[in-house]
Amino acid sequence: AEPLCHDGNLHRFGCLWCHRPSWPITCIHRWRSPTFTAITTAELHTCGLRTDATITCWGRNAAGQMDAPSGTFDAFTTGEWHACGLRTDATITCWGSNVYGQTDAPPGTFTAVTAREHYSCGLRTDATIACWGSNVYGQTDAPPGTFTAVTAREHYSCGLRTDATIACWGWNANDRADAPPGTFTAIVAGAWHSCGLRTNSSITCWGRNYDDQTDAPPGTFTAIAIGGHHSCGLRTDATITCWGRNDDDQTDAPPGTFTAITTGGHHSCGLRTDATITCWGRNDEGQTDEPPGTFTAVTSGAGRSCGLRNDATIICWGYYAPIRIS
Repeated sequence: AEPLCHDGNLHRFGCLWCHRPSWPITCIHRWRSPTFTAITTAELHTCGLRTDATITCWGRNAAGQMDAPSGTFDAFTTGEWHACGLRTDATITCWGSNVYGQTDAPPGTFTAVTAREHYSCGLRTDATIACWGSNVYGQTDAPPGTFTAVTAREHYSCGLRTDATIACWGWNANDRADAPPGTFTAIVAGAWHSCGLRTNSSITCWGRNYDDQTDAPPGTFTAIAIGGHHSCGLRTDATITCWGRNDDDQTDAPPGTFTAITTGGHHSCGLRTDATITCWGRNDEGQTDEPPGTFTAVTSGAGRSCGLRNDATIICWGYYAPIRIS
C-alpha cells in the first residue's frame, strides 16, 4: 500500500514530518523514501541532493524556492528566498525569488556557488568570482584575483584567495568586511561577524562583538560554525568550544568528541564520533530535540535542524514545516 501522509494525500516516495516540541519527533513514513547525499537549510526552506544527483526542496514556497529544476547537480546552496545549484556540466542554475536578479546566474562554468539574501556568488573554473543580484551595499562587486572559496552572507561576502589571504566586500557595518591579515585555510561568514581558520589551525574572528562572538578562544581547530550571535569551533582533539551570546545556553557545548559542528540562530548541533547527534541552546520549537539513530551529516537553520541518516534518508526537527518528498 502507498503511504498516507499527514495531509491525507498519497505520495509516491513517502513523507517526512517535522514536529513541534509538543509532539514526538517522528518520521511518519520512511519506507521507499528517497535517499540523499547532502542537505542544507536556509531560514524557511531546505534542499537535499538526492543519490541520483537531482535536487529536492521543501518548506515555505512563497517565491518558488522549493521548485528545484530538473537535471543533475554536484552541489547546491540556499539563500533567503531562492536557491542555486551547480550542475554536473559546471553551469549554475538558480530558482525562487528574482526581485533583484539573484536567480539570473551568468553563463560560464563554475566549481562552487553560494547564496544569501537577495544575491548569489559563484567561483568560476578560472578561479575568479562572479556575483549577481542586489548590489545595494556592493556585495556583488567581487574583487579581481583568484580564489579557492567564497561565502555569502547578509549584504557582504568573503573569499579565500589562492595566496591563502582573505578578501571581503559589501556592507562593512561593525567592520565585518575588514578581514585581518595573514593566511587561512577556511572562512565562514555570519550575519554580523566572520571567522577564519588560520594556517596554524587557530581561529580569528572579526565584526560585531557586542556579545564577545569575535573573541575566539586559543587552541587549534579543524572547523568553525557561526550562529546569530555566537560561534563554535571543532578542536583538533575533537571536542567543541563555543563563544559569544549565551542567553539560551547556545555556547554550552556538551562534553565528548565530534566530527562536525553546525549552528542555527540560537542553537547548535554536533555530530558525535559515534555518529549520533547532540543539540543544545534554544528549544522553543524543539530544535534541540534531536532524534535517535546514526547520521553522516547535520545542518541547522533558524529554529530547526535536519540530519542525513546513515541509510541516506533525511529527518528534520524543530520549527514546524511539512516535508513532502515525492
